[in-house]
Amino acid sequence: MLRGHKTSAMTVGFFTLGTLFTLPGLAYAQSFTDVPADHPVYAAAEFLKAKGIIAGYADGTFKPDKGVIRAEAIKIIIAPLTDPVEVAKVLSSPYSDVKPADWFIGYVEVARQNAIIDGPPNKTAFNGGSPVLKAEFIKMLEVANGANPLETLSEIRLPLSPDVADPEQWFYPYMRYAIASSMTMIGGDGMLHPDRQLTRGDCALILHRYLMYKEGRRTQALLSEAENEIIIILGALEGNDIVNAELASARGLLAARGAHLSKPDEPIVQGALKISEAFRALVRAYRSGLSQDYESVAKLAGDAWNLSARAKELAPNLAGIADQVQKIAKGMADSARQLMEQPAQ
Repeated sequence: MLRGHKTSAMTVGFFTLGTLFTLPGLAYAQSFTDVPADHPVYAAAEFLKAKGIIAGYADGTFKPDKGVIRAEAIKIIIAPLTDPVEVAKVLSSPYSDVKPADWFIGYVEVARQNAIIDGPPNKTAFNGGSPVLKAEFIKMLEVANGANPLETLSEIRLPLSPDVADPEQWFYPYMRYAIASSMTMIGGDGMLHPDRQLTRGDCALILHRYLMYKEGRRTQALLSEAENEIIIILGALEGNDIVNAELASARGLLAARGAHLSKPDEPIVQGALKISEAFRALVRAYRSGLSQDYESVAKLAGDAWNLSARAKELAPNLAGIADQVQKIAKGMADSARQLMEQPAQ
């Protein structure tokens, strides 16, 4: 840690899109008796119902808390992308546990043939009755919709949360892309929960967010998430919690990169990306300070200062946050230089 160095509180609301990206809200009549307008799943459930992607039960409910099995998840993902006539033509499957009479056989076979799920010889059983896990659902959704999570943002191989920390884990690239496309974010416990069993409400939220992202309508959500991560970074550094600062800086960078992939020509998005990169540099500088690598501290703090200057050029309305980043960066660099000038003990 740099002696005498403290971060300072920052104003919020700095990553805000202008009217160019203000979209009118969609008005829905309540379709499900158990999903009123103030329910977290309301907008997602109504949107997906209007698109014909999901339907409720005969009693008028949606059952957002009901668990989803793998067979149901495959249908949710595949049905909007395929011709039901072609799905109905499927009469056999190479999976040992998928029988001709199973209602989901067509969706499973379409998924297998399009490499959305692994088939024999890698996987001989589909396990359609097992609960679908978050990372599984996200992977299937991304691949089915033509995303390339193995390549997109592949240069970012940073721990994202305590439970998504190893880039070599099979689910890492899919969770990485899920953050960048606004499908998921950390919970109150700081975890991403890739192994959580999903409910109907969970699936609706993830699918809705991804479809909105594909339409370029989640940019503000991503910028807001990047801003939230900056707040976490500041709090973590105040508490000398470098681990959580590093995790937040990686997630914030991903959120900003995701917004940039969606709206690369929008100045506020360009500026927000530079600010997120600046915070990543500040966190790296702080880590170098803990190792007493003061030369790296000075260099990384300088990088943060320059990135913030570029942010102001791209989006002048970010001058307030950029100035505060530069103040922190200067303090870190000055402290590092003073320590380097001290005679060896």
